[in-house]
Amino acid sequence: MNSEKELKKEETSVENKEKKVTTEEIKKEKKDYKKIIQDLEKQIESYQKEIEFQKSLRNADIANLTKKRNEQEALVRKYGSSNLAEDLIKPIELLKKVVDTPTDIPELQNYLMGFKMIISQIENAFETNGIKAMAVKAGDEFDSSFHEANESLENSGMESNKIVSVISDGYMIHDRVLIHAIVKVAK
Repeated sequence: MNSEKELKKEETSVENKEKKVTTEEIKKEKKDYKKIIQDLEKQIESYQKEIEFQKSLRNADIANLTKKRNEQEALVRKYGSSNLAEDLIKPIELLKKVVDTPTDIPELQNYLMGFKMIISQIENAFETNGIKAMAVKAGDEFDSSFHEANESLENSGMESNKIVSVISDGYMIHDRVLIHAIVKVAK
């Protein structure tokens, strides 16, 4: 019987030890899990910060692209008619020269008066769209950014680098040169 009691005691002791070991293991595992959870929470926080940073980069990219697109759109609106204007200006300049030719024939003068009115309307339409003649005249200083020298004249009676005569007027579209004025320049 004694041995039974001892056996039970031993069993109880073993069970208590197992419970102690199990409790300690559980506590240790619990600490390990807490550490793992903390590490995961730090990673999540780090990823969230990275996501926010990437979002802000994308938003900045979108804002920059939108700004650039708006600027390009404004340039197209401002200067988009350049090609059409260039194509129209040359024949209009020729028509101006024809209309300015003196004549004594009354019927022809009436036609020329009508053509002058049409030219005036076209120039008004150009001005409405930011296209203006440079109004270059003899005696102006030659500037290669606005003028194109067709001929350089010696003994013209003018100072050097002055415009002697205008062959065809130049045109600007807003702040840009559309067509350079073609001039003769004093040497």
